Amino acid sequence: MRIVLLLLAITIGAAVYVVHESPQWLSASLPDVGSSTEDMAATPPISNRSPWVAAYGRVEPATEERDLAFEISGVIESVVVEEDEHITRGQPLAYLRDDQYVAHLATAKANAQAKKAYYDKLVAGARKEEKSEAQSVVQRTKSVMINARNEMNRRMELLDKKLIAKEEVDRATKDFLVAEKQYEEAVQRMLITENQSRKEDILMAWAEYQAAVQGAMEAEAQLDQTVLRSPIDGIVLRRHRLPGEHVSVFVETPVMTVADVSKFNVRAELDKKFVTLVHAGQDAYFTSEAFGDERIRGKVLRKAGTMQLTEIPPRTPGEKVDKTVLEVIIALEPREGMVTGLTGDVFIQTEKTVGSEFNSIVNDKP
Repeated sequence: MRIVLLLLAITIGAAVYVVHESPQWLSASLPDVGSSTEDMAATPPISNRSPWVAAYGRVEPATEERDLAFEISGVIESVVVEEDEHITRGQPLAYLRDDQYVAHLATAKANAQAKKAYYDKLVAGARKEEKSEAQSVVQRTKSVMINARNEMNRRMELLDKKLIAKEEVDRATKDFLVAEKQYEEAVQRMLITENQSRKEDILMAWAEYQAAVQGAMEAEAQLDQTVLRSPIDGIVLRRHRLPGEHVSVFVETPVMTVADVSKFNVRAELDKKFVTLVHAGQDAYFTSEAFGDERIRGKVLRKAGTMQLTEIPPRTPGEKVDKTVLEVIIALEPREGMVTGLTGDVFIQTEKTVGSEFNSIVNDKP
Protein backbone atom coordinates (compact mmCIF):
# COMPACT_ATOMS: atom_id res chain seq x y z
CA MET A 1 0.00 0.00 0.00
CA ARG A 2 2.86 2.34 0.83
CA ILE A 3 4.40 1.68 -2.56
CA VAL A 4 1.15 2.60 -4.35
CA LEU A 5 0.86 5.89 -2.46
CA LEU A 6 4.51 6.69 -3.17
CA LEU A 7 4.04 6.11 -6.90
CA LEU A 8 0.89 8.29 -6.92
CA ALA A 9 2.71 11.15 -5.22
CA ILE A 10 5.61 10.96 -7.71
CA THR A 11 3.16 11.04 -10.65
CA ILE A 12 1.32 14.13 -9.35
CA GLY A 13 4.59 15.98 -8.74
CA ALA A 14 5.84 15.26 -12.23
CA ALA A 15 2.59 16.51 -13.78
CA VAL A 16 2.74 19.81 -11.86
CA TYR A 17 6.35 20.33 -12.93
CA VAL A 18 5.57 19.75 -16.62
CA VAL A 19 2.63 22.18 -16.61
CA HIS A 20 4.68 24.86 -14.86
CA GLU A 21 7.76 24.57 -17.09
CA SER A 22 6.05 23.94 -20.52
CA PRO A 23 5.83 27.65 -21.63
CA GLN A 24 9.56 28.05 -21.21
CA TRP A 25 10.21 24.87 -23.20
CA LEU A 26 7.86 26.06 -25.98
CA SER A 27 9.43 29.52 -26.26
CA ALA A 28 12.87 27.99 -26.30
CA SER A 29 11.90 25.82 -29.28
CA LEU A 30 10.50 28.76 -31.37
CA PRO A 31 12.80 30.80 -33.64
CA ASP A 32 14.07 34.10 -32.34
CA VAL A 33 12.34 37.16 -33.84
CA GLY A 34 15.59 38.99 -34.01
CA SER A 35 17.01 36.33 -36.29
CA SER A 36 14.16 36.61 -38.90
CA THR A 37 14.99 37.18 -42.56
CA GLU A 38 14.66 40.60 -44.25
CA ASP A 39 11.57 39.50 -46.23
CA MET A 40 9.85 38.25 -43.11
CA ALA A 41 10.67 41.43 -41.20
CA ALA A 42 9.21 43.58 -44.03
CA THR A 43 5.88 41.72 -44.01
CA PRO A 44 3.13 43.91 -42.41
CA PRO A 45 1.37 42.49 -39.37
CA ILE A 46 -1.79 40.52 -40.08
CA SER A 47 -4.97 42.51 -39.31
CA ASN A 48 -7.86 40.70 -37.68
CA ARG A 49 -10.37 43.34 -38.99
CA SER A 50 -12.41 42.42 -42.08
CA PRO A 51 -14.05 45.00 -44.40
CA TRP A 52 -17.17 42.82 -44.45
CA VAL A 53 -20.01 42.78 -41.93
CA ALA A 54 -22.53 39.94 -41.87
CA ALA A 55 -26.17 40.04 -40.76
CA TYR A 56 -29.29 37.93 -40.99
CA GLY A 57 -32.24 39.40 -42.91
CA ARG A 58 -35.62 38.83 -44.48
CA VAL A 59 -36.82 39.86 -47.95
CA GLU A 60 -39.73 42.30 -48.19
CA PRO A 61 -41.29 44.43 -50.97
CA ALA A 62 -39.64 47.77 -51.56
CA THR A 63 -42.90 49.54 -50.67
CA GLU A 64 -43.26 47.33 -47.56
CA GLU A 65 -46.35 45.25 -46.89
CA ARG A 66 -49.65 47.09 -46.34
CA ASP A 67 -52.52 45.76 -44.26
CA LEU A 68 -55.78 47.07 -45.73
CA ALA A 69 -58.95 47.55 -43.67
CA PHE A 70 -62.31 49.28 -44.06
CA GLU A 71 -62.74 52.81 -42.69
CA ILE A 72 -66.14 51.95 -41.18
CA SER A 73 -67.58 49.02 -39.28
CA GLY A 74 -69.83 46.48 -40.93
CA VAL A 75 -70.26 42.98 -42.31
CA ILE A 76 -68.22 41.90 -45.33
CA GLU A 77 -70.44 41.28 -48.34
CA SER A 78 -67.75 39.92 -50.70
CA VAL A 79 -63.99 39.68 -51.31
CA VAL A 80 -63.35 39.78 -55.05
CA VAL A 81 -59.61 39.00 -55.26
CA GLU A 82 -57.51 35.95 -54.40
CA GLU A 83 -54.03 35.59 -52.94
CA ASP A 84 -51.15 36.13 -55.39
CA GLU A 85 -53.53 37.98 -57.74
CA HIS A 86 -52.17 41.11 -59.44
CA ILE A 87 -54.04 44.30 -58.58
CA THR A 88 -53.96 47.92 -59.74
CA ARG A 89 -54.23 51.20 -57.87
CA GLY A 90 -57.87 52.05 -57.11
CA GLN A 91 -59.17 48.55 -57.92
CA PRO A 92 -62.05 47.36 -55.65
CA LEU A 93 -60.91 44.46 -53.49
CA ALA A 94 -63.80 43.87 -51.07
CA TYR A 95 -67.29 45.20 -50.23
CA LEU A 96 -69.34 45.75 -47.07
CA ARG A 97 -73.12 45.40 -46.92
CA ASP A 98 -74.38 48.83 -47.98
CA ASP A 99 -78.21 48.75 -47.76
CA GLN A 100 -78.49 51.43 -45.09
CA TYR A 101 -75.91 53.64 -46.80
CA VAL A 102 -77.75 53.45 -50.13
CA ALA A 103 -81.03 54.45 -48.42
CA HIS A 104 -79.31 57.28 -46.55
CA LEU A 105 -77.88 58.65 -49.80
CA ALA A 106 -81.28 58.55 -51.55
CA THR A 107 -82.89 60.45 -48.66
CA ALA A 108 -80.13 63.06 -48.64
CA LYS A 109 -80.42 63.63 -52.40
CA ALA A 110 -84.22 64.01 -52.19
CA ASN A 111 -83.84 66.56 -49.39
CA ALA A 112 -81.35 68.55 -51.46
CA GLN A 113 -83.72 68.59 -54.42
CA ALA A 114 -86.56 69.87 -52.24
CA LYS A 115 -84.40 72.67 -50.85
CA LYS A 116 -83.33 73.65 -54.35
CA ALA A 117 -86.93 73.82 -55.56
CA TYR A 118 -87.91 76.08 -52.65
CA TYR A 119 -84.96 78.37 -53.33
CA ASP A 120 -85.84 78.63 -57.04
CA LYS A 121 -89.42 79.46 -56.10
CA LEU A 122 -88.32 82.36 -53.90
CA VAL A 123 -86.01 83.72 -56.59
CA ALA A 124 -88.57 83.47 -59.38
CA GLY A 125 -91.48 84.82 -57.35
CA ALA A 126 -95.17 84.03 -58.03
CA ARG A 127 -96.34 82.85 -61.43
CA LYS A 128 -98.62 84.94 -63.67
CA GLU A 129 -101.57 82.68 -62.87
CA GLU A 130 -101.01 83.13 -59.12
CA LYS A 131 -100.92 86.91 -59.52
CA SER A 132 -104.13 86.92 -61.58
CA GLU A 133 -105.89 84.75 -59.00
CA ALA A 134 -104.79 87.04 -56.18
CA GLN A 135 -106.21 90.08 -58.01
CA SER A 136 -109.52 88.28 -58.54
CA VAL A 137 -109.76 87.47 -54.84
CA VAL A 138 -109.15 91.13 -54.02
CA GLN A 139 -111.97 92.25 -56.36
CA ARG A 140 -114.36 89.66 -54.97
CA THR A 141 -113.71 90.45 -51.32
CA LYS A 142 -113.93 94.16 -52.07
CA SER A 143 -117.42 93.74 -53.57
CA VAL A 144 -118.51 91.68 -50.56
CA MET A 145 -117.16 94.34 -48.21
CA ILE A 146 -119.01 97.18 -50.08
CA ASN A 147 -122.28 95.27 -50.02
CA ALA A 148 -121.87 94.53 -46.32
CA ARG A 149 -121.21 98.22 -45.61
CA ASN A 150 -124.29 99.32 -47.59
CA GLU A 151 -126.43 96.76 -45.80
CA MET A 152 -125.13 97.93 -42.44
CA ASN A 153 -125.90 101.58 -43.27
CA ARG A 154 -129.40 100.71 -44.51
CA ARG A 155 -130.24 98.83 -41.33
CA MET A 156 -128.92 101.63 -39.17
CA GLU A 157 -131.38 104.02 -40.95
CA LEU A 158 -134.25 101.59 -40.34
CA LEU A 159 -133.22 101.38 -36.69
CA ASP A 160 -133.40 105.18 -36.42
CA LYS A 161 -136.94 105.01 -37.74
CA LYS A 162 -137.61 102.23 -35.22
CA LEU A 163 -138.65 99.87 -37.99
CA ILE A 164 -136.27 97.00 -37.02
CA ALA A 165 -134.73 95.64 -33.88
CA LYS A 166 -131.20 96.56 -32.75
CA GLU A 167 -130.07 92.95 -33.06
CA GLU A 168 -130.40 93.14 -36.84
CA VAL A 169 -128.11 96.18 -36.92
CA ASP A 170 -125.54 94.37 -34.78
CA ARG A 171 -125.64 91.39 -37.15
CA ALA A 172 -125.10 93.61 -40.20
CA THR A 173 -122.22 95.40 -38.50
CA LYS A 174 -120.53 92.11 -37.71
CA ASP A 175 -120.85 90.93 -41.33
CA PHE A 176 -119.28 94.16 -42.53
CA LEU A 177 -116.29 93.83 -40.19
CA VAL A 178 -115.66 90.24 -41.35
CA ALA A 179 -115.87 91.25 -45.00
CA GLU A 180 -113.50 94.15 -44.40
CA LYS A 181 -110.93 91.84 -42.76
CA GLN A 182 -111.10 89.38 -45.64
CA TYR A 183 -110.54 92.19 -48.10
CA GLU A 184 -107.42 93.37 -46.27
CA GLU A 185 -105.98 89.84 -46.21
CA ALA A 186 -106.62 89.46 -49.94
CA VAL A 187 -104.79 92.73 -50.60
CA GLN A 188 -101.77 91.54 -48.59
CA ARG A 189 -101.61 88.24 -50.48
CA MET A 190 -101.74 90.12 -53.78
CA LEU A 191 -98.86 92.34 -52.71
CA ILE A 192 -96.79 89.26 -51.81
CA THR A 193 -97.37 87.69 -55.22
CA GLU A 194 -96.54 90.91 -57.06
CA ASN A 195 -93.37 91.68 -55.08
CA GLN A 196 -90.20 89.50 -55.13
CA SER A 197 -89.29 87.57 -51.96
CA ARG A 198 -87.20 89.31 -49.35
CA LYS A 199 -83.42 89.07 -49.66
CA GLU A 200 -83.15 87.50 -46.20
CA ASP A 201 -85.54 84.70 -47.14
CA ILE A 202 -83.62 83.98 -50.34
CA LEU A 203 -80.28 83.84 -48.50
CA MET A 204 -81.71 81.51 -45.88
CA ALA A 205 -83.15 79.22 -48.54
CA TRP A 206 -79.79 79.12 -50.32
CA ALA A 207 -77.97 78.24 -47.09
CA GLU A 208 -80.42 75.41 -46.42
CA TYR A 209 -79.90 74.13 -49.94
CA GLN A 210 -76.11 74.15 -49.56
CA ALA A 211 -76.37 72.29 -46.25
CA ALA A 212 -78.54 69.67 -47.93
CA VAL A 213 -75.98 69.29 -50.74
CA GLN A 214 -73.21 68.76 -48.20
CA GLY A 215 -75.36 66.16 -46.46
CA ALA A 216 -75.78 64.30 -49.75
CA MET A 217 -72.02 64.43 -50.39
CA GLU A 218 -71.34 63.07 -46.92
CA ALA A 219 -73.82 60.22 -47.50
CA GLU A 220 -72.11 59.44 -50.81
CA ALA A 221 -68.70 59.39 -49.12
CA GLN A 222 -70.00 56.98 -46.49
CA LEU A 223 -71.33 54.72 -49.22
CA ASP A 224 -67.93 54.80 -50.95
CA GLN A 225 -66.31 53.67 -47.70
CA THR A 226 -68.11 50.34 -48.05
CA VAL A 227 -65.66 49.57 -50.90
CA LEU A 228 -62.07 48.58 -50.05
CA ARG A 229 -59.74 49.74 -52.83
CA SER A 230 -56.07 49.06 -53.50
CA PRO A 231 -53.73 52.01 -52.80
CA ILE A 232 -50.95 50.63 -55.03
CA ASP A 233 -50.14 48.45 -58.02
CA GLY A 234 -48.97 45.05 -56.80
CA ILE A 235 -50.25 41.66 -55.66
CA VAL A 236 -52.37 40.28 -52.82
CA LEU A 237 -50.04 38.57 -50.36
CA ARG A 238 -52.65 37.32 -47.86
CA ARG A 239 -56.41 37.35 -47.25
CA HIS A 240 -57.37 37.65 -43.59
CA ARG A 241 -61.20 37.91 -43.71
CA LEU A 242 -64.05 36.09 -45.45
CA PRO A 243 -67.56 37.20 -46.52
CA GLY A 244 -69.95 37.30 -43.57
CA GLU A 245 -67.31 38.29 -41.02
CA HIS A 246 -67.74 41.50 -39.03
CA VAL A 247 -65.06 44.19 -39.08
CA SER A 248 -64.78 47.10 -36.69
CA VAL A 249 -62.88 50.37 -36.57
CA PHE A 250 -62.35 49.87 -32.83
CA VAL A 251 -60.42 46.60 -33.27
CA GLU A 252 -57.59 46.01 -35.74
CA THR A 253 -59.23 43.83 -38.40
CA PRO A 254 -57.25 43.94 -41.68
CA VAL A 255 -59.01 42.32 -44.62
CA MET A 256 -55.90 41.61 -46.69
CA THR A 257 -52.21 42.39 -47.11
CA VAL A 258 -50.89 43.79 -50.39
CA ALA A 259 -47.49 44.90 -51.66
CA ASP A 260 -45.65 46.12 -54.75
CA VAL A 261 -43.27 43.28 -55.65
CA SER A 262 -41.61 44.94 -58.64
CA LYS A 263 -38.64 45.68 -56.34
CA PHE A 264 -37.40 43.99 -53.19
CA ASN A 265 -35.42 45.01 -50.12
CA VAL A 266 -33.80 43.01 -47.38
CA ARG A 267 -34.45 44.09 -43.80
CA ALA A 268 -31.33 42.90 -42.02
CA GLU A 269 -30.71 42.85 -38.27
CA LEU A 270 -27.23 44.12 -37.49
CA ASP A 271 -25.38 43.28 -34.30
CA LYS A 272 -24.78 46.31 -32.11
CA LYS A 273 -20.98 46.04 -32.38
CA PHE A 274 -21.21 46.87 -36.12
CA VAL A 275 -23.61 49.83 -36.05
CA THR A 276 -20.93 52.48 -36.55
CA LEU A 277 -19.46 50.69 -39.58
CA VAL A 278 -22.55 50.57 -41.80
CA HIS A 279 -23.78 53.59 -43.79
CA ALA A 280 -26.13 54.31 -46.70
CA GLY A 281 -24.63 53.68 -50.14
CA GLN A 282 -22.34 50.80 -49.16
CA ASP A 283 -22.22 47.73 -51.42
CA ALA A 284 -23.74 44.49 -50.18
CA TYR A 285 -24.91 41.10 -51.35
CA PHE A 286 -27.57 38.64 -50.23
CA THR A 287 -27.44 34.85 -50.14
CA SER A 288 -30.13 32.31 -49.43
CA GLU A 289 -30.58 28.57 -49.71
CA ALA A 290 -33.30 29.24 -52.31
CA PHE A 291 -30.65 30.53 -54.76
CA GLY A 292 -27.82 28.16 -53.89
CA ASP A 293 -24.38 29.77 -54.13
CA GLU A 294 -25.65 32.84 -56.01
CA ARG A 295 -24.84 36.23 -54.51
CA ILE A 296 -27.43 38.89 -55.30
CA ARG A 297 -26.10 42.42 -55.39
CA GLY A 298 -27.53 45.27 -53.38
CA LYS A 299 -26.83 48.62 -51.71
CA VAL A 300 -27.52 49.91 -48.23
CA LEU A 301 -30.50 52.29 -48.40
CA ARG A 302 -30.70 53.37 -44.78
CA LYS A 303 -30.45 52.19 -41.23
CA ALA A 304 -32.81 52.68 -38.32
CA GLY A 305 -32.30 55.46 -35.82
CA THR A 306 -32.73 53.26 -32.75
CA MET A 307 -31.90 49.79 -31.51
CA GLN A 308 -34.65 47.23 -31.01
CA LEU A 309 -35.24 43.60 -30.14
CA THR A 310 -34.86 41.13 -32.98
CA GLU A 311 -38.05 40.33 -34.91
CA ILE A 312 -36.78 37.71 -37.38
CA PRO A 313 -37.22 34.13 -36.10
CA PRO A 314 -33.90 32.49 -35.18
CA ARG A 315 -32.32 29.91 -37.49
CA THR A 316 -31.48 27.49 -34.68
CA PRO A 317 -33.43 26.59 -31.52
CA GLY A 318 -30.57 27.66 -29.27
CA GLU A 319 -30.15 31.13 -30.75
CA LYS A 320 -31.10 34.11 -28.58
CA VAL A 321 -34.44 35.68 -29.40
CA ASP A 322 -34.16 38.76 -27.17
CA LYS A 323 -30.94 40.27 -28.47
CA THR A 324 -30.75 43.96 -29.38
CA VAL A 325 -30.14 44.75 -33.05
CA LEU A 326 -30.19 47.65 -35.52
CA GLU A 327 -32.33 47.29 -38.65
CA VAL A 328 -30.59 48.00 -41.97
CA ILE A 329 -32.44 48.18 -45.30
CA ILE A 330 -30.62 46.87 -48.39
CA ALA A 331 -32.06 47.45 -51.88
CA LEU A 332 -31.59 44.36 -54.05
CA GLU A 333 -31.06 44.23 -57.77
CA PRO A 334 -33.93 42.57 -59.70
CA ARG A 335 -33.88 38.77 -59.46
CA GLU A 336 -36.52 36.48 -60.92
CA GLY A 337 -38.06 34.17 -58.36
CA MET A 338 -37.57 36.49 -55.39
CA VAL A 339 -40.43 36.21 -52.88
CA THR A 340 -41.49 38.07 -49.77
CA GLY A 341 -40.45 36.53 -46.47
CA LEU A 342 -37.37 34.72 -47.78
CA THR A 343 -34.56 34.76 -45.20
CA GLY A 344 -30.83 34.64 -45.71
CA ASP A 345 -27.47 36.21 -44.97
CA VAL A 346 -26.44 39.75 -45.88
CA PHE A 347 -22.82 40.81 -46.28
CA ILE A 348 -22.01 44.53 -46.31
CA GLN A 349 -18.72 45.97 -47.49
CA THR A 350 -17.86 48.61 -44.91
CA GLU A 351 -14.55 49.72 -46.48
CA LYS A 352 -13.57 50.41 -50.11
CA THR A 353 -10.78 48.18 -51.33
CA VAL A 354 -8.31 48.50 -54.21
CA GLY A 355 -9.37 47.31 -57.67
CA SER A 356 -12.51 45.30 -58.31
CA GLU A 357 -12.48 43.19 -55.16
CA PHE A 358 -16.24 43.61 -54.59
CA ASN A 359 -17.08 42.52 -58.13
CA SER A 360 -14.82 39.48 -57.85
CA ILE A 361 -16.29 38.53 -54.50
CA VAL A 362 -19.87 38.78 -55.74
CA ASN A 363 -19.28 37.12 -59.09
CA ASP A 364 -17.08 34.25 -57.80
CA LYS A 365 -18.46 31.38 -55.80
CA PRO A 366 -17.38 31.31 -52.16
